[in-house]
Amino acid sequence: MSDVETALLAELQASKQRAEELAALLESERRRAAEAEQQLRVKEARIVELDRPSVDPIAVQQYRASLAKDLSALRQHSQRYSNASSAVDVVTPGIEANAATVRSKIATHFGYVRRQLLDREEKLTALVESLSEERLRALRVQRGQMDAIVTECEAAIFAAQGALDGDDFSLVTDRDAVSDKVGAALGKNTKLDAEWSDKIQAELPGALEEIIESHGRVSTVAIDSASSEWHHDLSVVSRIAEPPRLLAAKRPSQGNSDFGFMFDVQAVGSAICVRKLHVSSGVGDGPWNYTVYTIAGPWVKHKAAKKKWAICGKACEQLPKASDGGGTIPLSEEGVHIAAGQRQSFYIHCKDHMTAVSFVNRPVSEDGSLIPQGGLVDEDTHLKVFTGAKTCSEDAFEYLTNDAVRAFAGKIEYVLWCES
Repeated sequence: MSDVETALLAELQASKQRAEELAALLESERRRAAEAEQQLRVKEARIVELDRPSVDPIAVQQYRASLAKDLSALRQHSQRYSNASSAVDVVTPGIEANAATVRSKIATHFGYVRRQLLDREEKLTALVESLSEERLRALRVQRGQMDAIVTECEAAIFAAQGALDGDDFSLVTDRDAVSDKVGAALGKNTKLDAEWSDKIQAELPGALEEIIESHGRVSTVAIDSASSEWHHDLSVVSRIAEPPRLLAAKRPSQGNSDFGFMFDVQAVGSAICVRKLHVSSGVGDGPWNYTVYTIAGPWVKHKAAKKKWAICGKACEQLPKASDGGGTIPLSEEGVHIAAGQRQSFYIHCKDHMTAVSFVNRPVSEDGSLIPQGGLVDEDTHLKVFTGAKTCSEDAFEYLTNDAVRAFAGKIEYVLWCES
């Protein structure tokens, strides 16, 4: 290394040493400035303290003890309602699950009642929905009240904690304001009520009784047991109809058919409601438009009184042949009600084809004799079916002929009906 390089290296090291000395000196000056600033703040605080009036240390100690107790009570109060607010999340799924269980049981019970009870099933389901929604709305309102209590408690806790953390003068000065907040927070109160309201308990049985009617032979079936969480004090019951019955003609059609067929039936011993007619056609073509008319009394007395008959069913169907089992013509939602002992006439007509409605021609009794006009053709415990007549015109009620004895060749679907 040359003398010049050696001189430059020595000068560089000296400059680095001077820089380090200057940095240490600067850091020392910064510490002294910070210490001076801290001493100045202490002196200012002492000057402010000397200007303040003196406070009673015993009173301060007593207030500190009192505020500490209030602070503890606030925390407990806040925790209690925080827990209660969280309990709403536990109660809500239970109510929703119970409502779902009741809806499922309602659907199961009303499955036997067909379309006549569909409207009532929907009303009962809507009632359960409204009851559970009312309870949930009440719980949400109570949860809002609880959350408000928690918020107010937290604000009071913050104020009380701030007062405790402050100096004695601030503690005494803010005492009244803090006490007001603490008292207001502790004074707030609400109760978590997950039970049904008295109003619902009083009105629910009447509402159910108004909606649910008797359909057929009924039995009292509890929708839910008394031990269920759904409600401990209220036993919800429903009147449930038995499954539909079928009276099938003993004599199947041998292919005889025409535009329509008129016949009558009689309810025996109990009122009934006819829901459907199971009918076949002569050739199984279609679909064709069918109309079912009805009138109270024997058809012989009313066959010419077209305007007095009421339409009780319409369908566009392709009815199979009798040998293929036939098809179904559903009646109106209300069905056809027949009082015990009453005769009721039905007229099935189709303008589309002369083979639309099958029947039995010249039915015979079990002993082989010909059944007379107006005679009994089929019967079961609750229903009798009598002979009828065919119609030979595409126009309803025209060319009704009874030149020979004829009988209905299908099935009659009905339920027993409670007239009360």
